[in-house]
Amino acid sequence: MLTENQVHLFRAFHTGLGSLNQLLNSPEFDRQIFAQTWQSLQKIFSEEIQSIQSDVYRIHSVLVEINKQMRLLGMDAMFLKTARQPETVQGRVGQIRDRVTLLMNYCTVLLESDGI
Repeated sequence: MLTENQVHLFRAFHTGLGSLNQLLNSPEFDRQIFAQTWQSLQKIFSEEIQSIQSDVYRIHSVLVEINKQMRLLGMDAMFLKTARQPETVQGRVGQIRDRVTLLMNYCTVLLESDGI
């Protein structure tokens, strides 16, 4: 089970992911705003969430997956930054959108972990 403080952190992280998801689904996608939003979300993750540990196997497994997906999302963000062709940008945005949705689902699992 997560502590009250950890639940608060994951709710804030989930909210940040939701903001990133809205940005990714916006018809006027702005890479600069994406980069700023991504950096603030990455900061929350690295300073607050990455160090969370759990003895409960299922929670630990989800935390490991979140860590992995955040690293991959960082790579996706870097590739998006360097993309020049509109088709490449669109493909990268789609990959990032899928990864953000997956991360939001993982957060939901953790926030509903009372039954785990």
